[in-house]
Amino acid sequence: MKEAFGKLIPDSLEELIDPKQTALIIVDMQNDLCSPEGYLATHDGQDVSPNRSIIEPLKILIEKARQASLPIVYVQYTVDPAHRLTNPAWVYNHFRERPGGKGHITLVSLEACFEGTWGWEVIPELKPEPGDIIIRKNHLGAFWDTNLDKILRGNDIKGVVVTGTATSGCVLDTAVGAAAHDYFTVIVKDAVATNDLEAHELGMKFLMERYDSPSSEEVVTAWALGG
Repeated sequence: MKEAFGKLIPDSLEELIDPKQTALIIVDMQNDLCSPEGYLATHDGQDVSPNRSIIEPLKILIEKARQASLPIVYVQYTVDPAHRLTNPAWVYNHFRERPGGKGHITLVSLEACFEGTWGWEVIPELKPEPGDIIIRKNHLGAFWDTNLDKILRGNDIKGVVVTGTATSGCVLDTAVGAAAHDYFTVIVKDAVATNDLEAHELGMKFLMERYDSPSSEEVVTAWALGG
């Protein structure tokens, strides 16, 4: 640790993601977003292989997090089938024209991940275990209008390791929310993804500028040293 302004500040990755005060957050690794049979692939025509490319790094991170006794947080984007929670501003944002004439963005945030359906569930490769923390969110970020902050503070968590999809959307908003709530915030650069590779690169450029972005191998090594 080093001292600055009368505060003790982490001076290494091991201190930054100390297992005793860190949680692993897995954002939106759900069937509709990551499975070849899910909404993005079958209705939106997207190649979901980028989202699936992070499954193996995530499996390792989850295994090592369990060994180090980190809380594991699964975040599920959750849509009310009756759209009673759908705000007009949220709908407008999907249909507005994008710069460069790209048109509207995918309607996955309105037409998929309906609560209680197969598409809403976490993919089987990363299935939560009893005792894991499940957060249902209706926005992009996992800290907005959820009890995630209360749960983390109640368990003396001071930092989060953020993973999942999508780099430029829900991962980015979750990271910004974590930092806004005064958590040490780390992004695992090979455990976040977006099916749109251009958007992924833009998201990573922003995230790496603002937050530490180690590889999954560096993270598990730091956990082993910190444990």
